[in-house]
Amino acid sequence: MSLGLFKQANPQILEGLKKNSELLYRIQADFHTMLRDRKKRNDPDIEIVCFFEELPIIGFGFVVPKESAALSTYQSTGLHYNHSEMTRFKDAQDPAFIAISAELLRWSKPIYQVVKPRAANGPRSEAKSLSRIGFRRIAQILDLPGNEDAESDMVLTVSLYLQRGNCEPWLLVLDNADDARLLTEGDTALARFVSKYRGGYVIISTRDRYVAQVLMGKADALTVTTLSPEDAKKLFRSRLPDDMDFDEDIERQILENLEHLPLCITQAAAYIDCTKISLHEYLRELTESERSLLEVLDGDHVDLRRDYDSPNSVLRAWKISFEKIRGNYAQAGQLLSVMAFLDRQYISRDLLQGLVESRHQLNAALGILQGFCLVVAESSNDSFKMHRLVQLATGFWLLSKKTDYETLALKLVTAKFDQTGHDNQTMWRLLIPHAKVIETYEFQDKDSNLLLAKLQYNIASHDLHAGHYDIAAKSCQESYSKQVGLGGESNLDTLKTAGLLGVIRKHQGLYDEANVLQQRVLSKKEETLGSEHLDTVNTWMDLSEVLERQGEFVTSQELAEKALKVRKRRLGNDNIKTLQTLMHLALLLRRQARYRDAEALGREVLQGYQRILPWPHEITLKSGYALAGTLRENGKFDEEVAEGRKRILGDEHPQTLLAINNLALGYRLKGELRKAEEHYRNICAAHDKCQRQNHPEAIQVCQNLAVVLRDQKKYKEAEKIGRDTLERRERVLGPEHLSTVNTALDLAMTLEQEKKYAEASSLALRVLAVRTKRLGEAHTYTLDTLFTIASINERLGDVDIAKEKFQVVLDGRMKTLGKNHPATRETADRLASLGITVPEDTWAIGEEM
Repeated sequence: MSLGLFKQANPQILEGLKKNSELLYRIQADFHTMLRDRKKRNDPDIEIVCFFEELPIIGFGFVVPKESAALSTYQSTGLHYNHSEMTRFKDAQDPAFIAISAELLRWSKPIYQVVKPRAANGPRSEAKSLSRIGFRRIAQILDLPGNEDAESDMVLTVSLYLQRGNCEPWLLVLDNADDARLLTEGDTALARFVSKYRGGYVIISTRDRYVAQVLMGKADALTVTTLSPEDAKKLFRSRLPDDMDFDEDIERQILENLEHLPLCITQAAAYIDCTKISLHEYLRELTESERSLLEVLDGDHVDLRRDYDSPNSVLRAWKISFEKIRGNYAQAGQLLSVMAFLDRQYISRDLLQGLVESRHQLNAALGILQGFCLVVAESSNDSFKMHRLVQLATGFWLLSKKTDYETLALKLVTAKFDQTGHDNQTMWRLLIPHAKVIETYEFQDKDSNLLLAKLQYNIASHDLHAGHYDIAAKSCQESYSKQVGLGGESNLDTLKTAGLLGVIRKHQGLYDEANVLQQRVLSKKEETLGSEHLDTVNTWMDLSEVLERQGEFVTSQELAEKALKVRKRRLGNDNIKTLQTLMHLALLLRRQARYRDAEALGREVLQGYQRILPWPHEITLKSGYALAGTLRENGKFDEEVAEGRKRILGDEHPQTLLAINNLALGYRLKGELRKAEEHYRNICAAHDKCQRQNHPEAIQVCQNLAVVLRDQKKYKEAEKIGRDTLERRERVLGPEHLSTVNTALDLAMTLEQEKKYAEASSLALRVLAVRTKRLGEAHTYTLDTLFTIASINERLGDVDIAKEKFQVVLDGRMKTLGKNHPATRETADRLASLGITVPEDTWAIGEEM
C-alpha cells in the first residue's frame, strides 16, 4: 500500500507538505488572519473540528501527525485508522463514521417532525420529549391560533393555554434553563407563567440556583449532587459493552479521577467504546499529566442519549457556565478565577473577602458560584472547595492570563498573612496550603519575587513550628536567596530570613552552619541597628541557643545574660521574651551541674508563665518540661507535659517526642524498665516514619534505648544499637562533640558489662580527654567518666588505681552535688566495698534532650 502511495504522489505536492514548508506557513497564516477578521466584523463563528489519524501506515509512518492536523484552540478527535483509511467507513456503526456524523448533526440543527393532535379537545401525549423544541413548535403541536404567524408571541399563547388546566395530562421539560435575564425580563418572561400552569408537570434543569428559585417559587428545588460510588459504577457500566473486561480496582480509580460526575462518566464511556481501548489504557491517559487529563475531558465523543445541541465535551459544558458567570456576574467570575490558582480546598471566606469590597458582595458572588455547582461549601460553611476537574479546567481557560491571576493570588494570600498574627494558628493552617501552591509559581518582576520571598518566610515559620524542619529549610533557603539577590545581604528582611534559617539549621542538628548564619546576622544587626535594639537581642539569644547545643556553655551564658539585662529593662520581668531568656539560663546552669541554681530559676520561670498564660499552653509546657528535667519528681510532671504536647502539637511532633523521651527516662529511674523500653521504641519508630533517623534528637533516643536494654542485661542488642548510634553521632556531629562522647561512654559501660575491658577502657579514656578539655576536671560529666574508668580498673584487678580514682570522684561530687546526692553516696559505697563484686544493676542514666 505504501509503495502505491509513493507512486501516485505528486512530488511538488509532497514538497509543499514537508515540515517547516513556507507554503504551509502562508496557508496557516492566511487562515488565522481570516478568522481574526471575521471576529472583528462580528461575523458568525465558523465551526471547526480537527480529525487526525491515530495509526501509522506500515513501512511509512504518519502522513499528517496530530501536531500538524490539530489546531491548538479547537476541538480535535482521533480516528483509529491510518491516513488512507480514515474515511473508508465499513458501515453506519463504524466508530469513525459515528464521530464525524455526530459533528455534522450538531452543526446542522436538528429538524423535528411536528405531529398534529388527533383529538380536538387537547393535545395527544407525545412520545418525544418537548425539551428544546421551542414554544412555537409546541404551539404547532397543539394547533393553537397564530402558530404560523412569525410575529405572534408563542410563549404567551402556550402559557395561557397551559394555565386553563382543562387539557390532557402533559409534561414540559425545560433543559439548561440557565439564562436568568431571558427567563425573567420582559412582559412575557417565562418566570411569570410557569408557576401558574395547570394539569401537567414541568421539569426544569438549570446550573443557576437563582433561576431555580425564580421559576420554582416556594417549591423546593432538587439539588443533583455527584453520584455515589455505587451509582457512578452503575452508570459507567451501563454505557459500556457487556463483554468489556472490567477490573474493579482500575474502574474505581477511573471514577475517582472523574470525581463521580455524570457527564464525565458518560463521556469517558463513549470514548472507551469508540476507541476500543482497555480500562487500564484509559486510566493511563487520564493520569499521565494534567495536560493529558484536559485532552481527555475536551473530547467530544457523542452520546446518542444526549440532545444534539448539548455539548458532549465536559470542558465545553463547564465553559458555558464559566463564560455566563464572567459575562453576567463580574465579581463571581473574579472569585472563581482567583480560586483556580489557590489550593482547591478550604478556601476561607476571610481570605476571599480581600477580593470584594463588602460582605454582601462576597455572599452574593459565592451564592452564584454555588448555584452553578462550581464551588461547594465545606461543612462549616466558612470555607469552600472546588472540584479538582473544575479548577483544572478554569485554569486552562485562563491560560492567557495565568500570570495576572497568579500575581493576584500571591498578593491576596500575602496580605492575609500580614493581617493575621502568628499566634492565630487556626488561620495560618488555612492559609498554608494556598501559600504552598503559590510557592510553585514563577514570577519575572522584582516586586512579585519579593512578595514571594515574604510568603516563603511565612511558610518556613509554620513548618518550623510544626516540626517539619527539612521542608522549612527548603522554603527558607529559597526565600533567603531571593532576598539576597534583590535586596542585598544587609537588608533587614534579608537578615530576618537569615536568622530564621539559622534557627531551622539548629533544629536540623546542623550546629556549625547555624552558628555561622547567626554570627553573620548578629554582626550586620549590631552594625545597622545597634546592640540595644530588640532585634539584635533576639539574635543574641538565637546564637546562645546554638552555642549551648555545641557545648559552649560559658559563651552561651554570657550572651544570654546580656540579653536578659536588655529585655528586663525594655520589656519587663513578666514578658514572655524575658521569661524565655531565664528558662534558657536555667538550662545552662543545669548543663554546668549547678542543679540548685537551675531548680530555683526554673521554678521562677514556671511561676512567671503561669501568671500570664493559660494551662495547657505550649510555652508553659516547655517550661514545666525543663523544670521536670531538673527535678525528675517521680515522672509525674513528665506525663503532664507529654499529654499536653500531644493535645497541642500532635503525637509525632518533635517536641512531643522529646517530652515522651524524658517520660521514658523517668520510668527508667523508677525501675520500670519495660515501660521505658516501650516508649523509646515507639519514639524511634516515629522518627523513622518521619525520616528523621539521623537527626541528633533521634540518635539520642537510640542511645537511651541502648542504655535501658543494658539495664535489662540485653547486652548484645544494647551493644549493636550503641555502636550504630556512635557511628551516626560521629558522622553527623563529629568525634569530639559532647553528645558523641556521651554515646561513647554509654557504649563503654555496655562493653564493660560484657567483659570487653580493653575496648571499654579505650573508649572511656577518649571520653575523659574530651570532657576534661571542654568541661573541666570538676564537671559532673567528667567525674562520671572517671567513675567508669575506675570501675573498669577494679574489674581488671588494678585495685589501687581504682581506689585512687574513686577518691577523686568522691571529692568532686561532694563539692558539686553534696554529700546526700545518690551519686555521691554510691561513690562512697564503692570505696568502702573494694574487692566485692560490682552489682549488676548499673547506675548510669540516659541523657535527657
